[in-house]
Amino acid sequence: MIGQITFDNQYCHNTRYVFSKSIFASAIFLSLCAFLPSPTLSQELTPKTTPEVVKQVSAAVVVLTTEGRGRTPDSQASGVIINDGRTIITNLHAVAGASKVSVHLEDGRTVEAVGYMGMDEKRDLICIQIAERFKSGSYPDLAALEDLSIGQKVIAIGSPQGLANTVSEGIISGIREFDEGTSVIQTTAPLSPGSSGGGLFNDQGELIGITSFLHTGGQNLNFAYPTDYILPLLAKTEPQPFASLKAPTYEPSKAGITVYVTRTGSKYHRETCRYLRRSKIEITLLEAVDRGYTSCSVCKPPILE
Repeated sequence: MIGQITFDNQYCHNTRYVFSKSIFASAIFLSLCAFLPSPTLSQELTPKTTPEVVKQVSAAVVVLTTEGRGRTPDSQASGVIINDGRTIITNLHAVAGASKVSVHLEDGRTVEAVGYMGMDEKRDLICIQIAERFKSGSYPDLAALEDLSIGQKVIAIGSPQGLANTVSEGIISGIREFDEGTSVIQTTAPLSPGSSGGGLFNDQGELIGITSFLHTGGQNLNFAYPTDYILPLLAKTEPQPFASLKAPTYEPSKAGITVYVTRTGSKYHRETCRYLRRSKIEITLLEAVDRGYTSCSVCKPPILE
């Protein structure tokens, strides 16, 4: 015989009451949730440690050696593999005029670059190509300048003095406009000669800039060009020879030369400029640009371009 289940009327009444309170409380909770801020992508991403970022992207950072046209044999620089494993971004001044550019990969191979695809003389950037696809490791994604914040952690990987995959870390200490339409990332991550063309990465392992120059007159004044300037260089064209390139006219060392300003003026000047008054103040060209001074049209001091 199938047993019967009987219900106590008082029990059923209490159950309906508790159930009703539960629905009411849930409705209030859902209403409150509508006023809470929605999680953003950045909130969902967990920052990676420096060792994790290095493990993720270091294979994409390579050593470049160049020969030819007055260059010291095996002059060295750095580069970053992106896109299809055959495309490398570096600094124009690192390869301009070379008769031969060799790429030393992390897997031990050395391959010769077949030429350059696109270049930006103003920002000292160039896209070069190798004949063989580098199959090991992953290639970093690119992060836009608008996604960067002053104070965020960054990791620089390069090859100073040919020491492959040298790592340093710091923060973004500034985003500067050196010339109209040209921004640079200032970072405290230490750079050394030979780091030109290396990668500056965020805490997700995304490439945010190409390390390009440092200001030797100060401490931790290091600069990278944002990846925004890389995309126009990736147009598919036939490789061109490096020997046809001229070094960029921009000289990073200009950042530390001395110029003069006044307490009330908006221009910076040469010391001999007739517009300088007794209140002339000596500062570096980098400081003048950083503070918003513009070049005097009369004495025409050096400019960062």
